[in-house]
Amino acid sequence: MNPKLLAKKVIHRFSKFINKKTDFLVQNKKKRIKKCYICGEEFENFYKYRINKELDLAFKYFEIVGSDIENFGCYYCNCNDRDRHLFMYFDKLNIWDKFKNARILHFAPEKPMENKIEQLLPVEYIKCDLHPKDNWRKIDITKIDFEADYFDILICNHVIEHIPDHLQALKEISRVLKKTGFAILQTPYSKLLYNHFEDPNINTDALRLTFYGQEDHVRIVSKRQFVDELSLYFTLNIVKNENLFSNEECYRFGVNNKEDLIMVFNSKMKE
Repeated sequence: MNPKLLAKKVIHRFSKFINKKTDFLVQNKKKRIKKCYICGEEFENFYKYRINKELDLAFKYFEIVGSDIENFGCYYCNCNDRDRHLFMYFDKLNIWDKFKNARILHFAPEKPMENKIEQLLPVEYIKCDLHPKDNWRKIDITKIDFEADYFDILICNHVIEHIPDHLQALKEISRVLKKTGFAILQTPYSKLLYNHFEDPNINTDALRLTFYGQEDHVRIVSKRQFVDELSLYFTLNIVKNENLFSNEECYRFGVNNKEDLIMVFNSKMKE
């Protein structure tokens, strides 16, 4: 065979091999790229909840379902995994439409969610916290200073685990929520525990950090007990993450694929 022709064939085959290898690497790199669901920016990884992993023992020991502490924050818009997950749920379930012309009470509002809701021009949007900032209103969730049947929507995203008398908080949420209204009541929980894990002697920041995973948490929530408690006041609609999103989507957008949407409707108290 002509040496030049042989060389061309070798180069051609080698080029095809290189192109296939490059395509494979590019495709796999794309699979590894993380993307913020809210701002749309792409990067290799989200930043972690905290650098010191020794402080996350409680999360791992109790197998806490809630924040994805390994894929927590976006470098660009600074949203966290809980923000992204709610946006994903609300988009998929067309919940945003319900915010238009509604009265909304939002505890400890997350900035991305706050901005989105304001764009929807609700009739009334109350942003609140026990320790308010910016234009938030000071409201104690265990003693909400609004009349009964006032709000169409109430959002309480990762708040219940901070409230000592959380049953009173649930009762108050039910009281101020219209019978046709709904609430989003996300909280980190453990499926391992039969009952909530809480002890009055765990009463310092250091002890709460060690046993509850965060200085201002007052318990590790048992999913079983929390569902039972919610059932006393509400009709539950727990939307399974696995029914809406693939594991690949959860990986890419940096959300916990085990965290379902805890959506409740207000019917129990007013029947």
